[in-house]
Amino acid sequence: MKTKTFFLAAIALCGTLTAQVGINTNTPSHTLDINGLVRVRGLSNAEKKIVAADAQGVLTLISPEEIFAPKALLNTSMSATAQRLTLYEGKCFQPTDNASSCTVSLNHYTSCSGFTNPVDTQVVVGQGINTFNGQFLGTWTARYVDNKGFSNTTAAPNQTAPDYPRISYTAATNTVNYLGSGDFGGQCNTDIVTTINQTTGDIKIESVKRSMYAHLVYLINIARSRSL
Repeated sequence: MKTKTFFLAAIALCGTLTAQVGINTNTPSHTLDINGLVRVRGLSNAEKKIVAADAQGVLTLISPEEIFAPKALLNTSMSATAQRLTLYEGKCFQPTDNASSCTVSLNHYTSCSGFTNPVDTQVVVGQGINTFNGQFLGTWTARYVDNKGFSNTTAAPNQTAPDYPRISYTAATNTVNYLGSGDFGGQCNTDIVTTINQTTGDIKIESVKRSMYAHLVYLINIARSRSL
């Protein structure tokens, strides 16, 4: 009996020290290393949902709609001073691939007069091309594609000044500014600023509101591209 107890204790101790289990492999490289297909009966589903881990690391099922659903982000305060809010922070491009890029799609509007109709904005981060030789310029920058669409009930384009918001671009700082017509400690306006890490391929997109109560942004999706 003592021998049996000692043997089981030795197995338990060995398993604890090794902390790696291999199935169909004698050299597991991770805590659980499976050389073959996996079947988890508890995660079976006819809708072919996606397996994901929750905050506690428990596997669960989610639908694609949950992943790609727009995310509402509200930059709000009762002050006229500038206030920043991160809209997206994460991967964008592959630094080793000059053709790699990403597009972040937004829909946004504010509480200030002149900018209460939603604007569709695409933040396109990619490299420019040399007009003399067709080569990539070697630096990723942010470009903004804005569509103010239509206003009221009349299908009349609302694209140029003096219609609001007035949109201006500052290429040097990867920034676009939206100027409303209201006044709250100054003429209301908001920036969308993109900070680009050329080394890692990460970007950070922020809302910077001024002289307004709220800037509401819907993060629609993030699309990444690379060379074929």
